[in-house]
Amino acid sequence: MSHLVYRKLSKIVTVLGVAAAVAATLALGACGNGDASAGGDSGGERKLIIFAMPFPCNLNDYAKLTCEGAELAGKNLPPGYELQIKTERDYTDAPAFNALLQNSLQLSPAGFVVFANGPAAQTPILNQACDKGVKVIFYDTKGNDVKCEMSHVTPNHTELGEKAAQWLIDHPPAGGGKEVAIVSQQPGQFESNDARVKGFTDAVEAGGYKVVAVVASTNELDETRTKITNVVTAHPNLAAIFSANGPLGQGTHQALKDNDDVVQLTTDGNVSDIPSILEGTVGVNVAQAPYIGGRLAVEFMVKVLEGKDIPKVHYTPTLAVDKSNAQAFIDKGGLK
Repeated sequence: MSHLVYRKLSKIVTVLGVAAAVAATLALGACGNGDASAGGDSGGERKLIIFAMPFPCNLNDYAKLTCEGAELAGKNLPPGYELQIKTERDYTDAPAFNALLQNSLQLSPAGFVVFANGPAAQTPILNQACDKGVKVIFYDTKGNDVKCEMSHVTPNHTELGEKAAQWLIDHPPAGGGKEVAIVSQQPGQFESNDARVKGFTDAVEAGGYKVVAVVASTNELDETRTKITNVVTAHPNLAAIFSANGPLGQGTHQALKDNDDVVQLTTDGNVSDIPSILEGTVGVNVAQAPYIGGRLAVEFMVKVLEGKDIPKVHYTPTLAVDKSNAQAFIDKGGLK
């Protein structure tokens, strides 16, 4: 072998050796990034956060503001994070919502933010997610016995009822009546509903009023209107009616729109419902803050995935809206 050929072969071997060393270094680096990602490093693999609700974003003001708040947080996620909002059409359809969660689990999310449509409706599927390392934050309405529940971002539903009762105590009906009625969703279906009813009942009875009727209705306007009309007929001395959520309040409003003797108290603070306060047909609407809640739920999930501490329960703001602050509330677009 000539000296020239030997030198050329030596150079080739040297180049190949350097290339192999570089490739090995890159391979080790890739393994390191993967391990760091699994431990919460946002510079590694994608961390998908799924915000799942059993109703669409365009259902009402509450749903719209929730999605807007979540989307705002989604625009400000750290590198490597992604937010997807997934919704169903009927909030009472637990099987359909569970199917949505099951399909979403196939996307390998790092975290679920979930509005539960029953105390145990989503527990089995969410525990499946827990077994895969997914973290869960409940938004507003929560489920029970979920192994990887990290937090519950919610209005204080008891406080919503209490504030409606306190407003009535502070603004006694002109006729001096002390009989009140309540329209709510089916007891036991939603913890939020039950907490509002209990908060209102305890506070209003402590203030000297008597709850003479509690009726359960769906969020269908016709059903609520009919039931409230029957309650008013059966209790001619009725002074006020408390509606445990916004849609129930709309049905109650339709039943009472020509009745000046019964004061309506309602909740949720949907901006589109507030003009009825200015018209004088509703006394108070105790508002929650879905825009703030939707944003915080996503921000809290990022903290969870980064290994940071968050509160087990975080209460979002509430506000009693009446004629004194209704226009300002409308102008601001709700609590933000």
